[in-house]
Amino acid sequence: MKITVVVPFYNTPAVYFTECLHALKKLNPYEVILVDDCSTDEKLVKIAESSGFKYLKTPYQSGFDGLPFNLGVQHARGDYICRVDSDDVLLELPTEMPCEIHFGNLNRVKRPENITLEELLLAPRAIFNAMVIKKELLVKYQLAEDPNVFSDVLLVLRLLYNKHTFDVHKKINYIYRRRGGSMQASQSQLYHRLSHIQTVARFCQLENIESKEVIHYLELAMLNTKYGSKSQKVYKNLLAQGIK
Repeated sequence: MKITVVVPFYNTPAVYFTECLHALKKLNPYEVILVDDCSTDEKLVKIAESSGFKYLKTPYQSGFDGLPFNLGVQHARGDYICRVDSDDVLLELPTEMPCEIHFGNLNRVKRPENITLEELLLAPRAIFNAMVIKKELLVKYQLAEDPNVFSDVLLVLRLLYNKHTFDVHKKINYIYRRRGGSMQASQSQLYHRLSHIQTVARFCQLENIESKEVIHYLELAMLNTKYGSKSQKVYKNLLAQGIK
């Protein structure tokens, strides 16, 4: 299969970036595109330029993955795209694609087996990394470049809502790092939960969802704001009581 791996990066610690690239060389996919969001670390840029992979640079420093990832998709020659963070490690790619989407199996993240729209609304999580997806779907549902929403969650919500077929990698094939100092780690829980509400609102706008359904989806997002990781359990209890 012709899989293009897109790796956005900005001032990633060199040791992690090197490990990420080394793993990709071992996998030897059809194509790897490194997209630099205007890094100021010259050593890092040299590593990318001398890697043997395609190197692209954004026209300005965006601060988020949307712009560099979309740029990589635009230049991709593969039929399928896989997104990898520059400080993570991809261990394996699928050898066949019976579905439109193949979710990765990330360490430290709940496996997205039979994931539903409601589950992701109640408990958003990082399942975009290591996903292998038809390029045409990423052209149709471009990754949001707005810093106020979770672009990865927004994309997956749209894919699930439109009932695109998917399966999941059987074993762990992606090492997902959560390191101190990252934007994800530097923000409060409340900040992330409010960003999720904005993400759900944007999803409803993009899909032109009717008002009754919009209210339901936002209510699920509000359960996440109020209860966090317990929101799914709370929702099940509400359903058992006949409260929707």
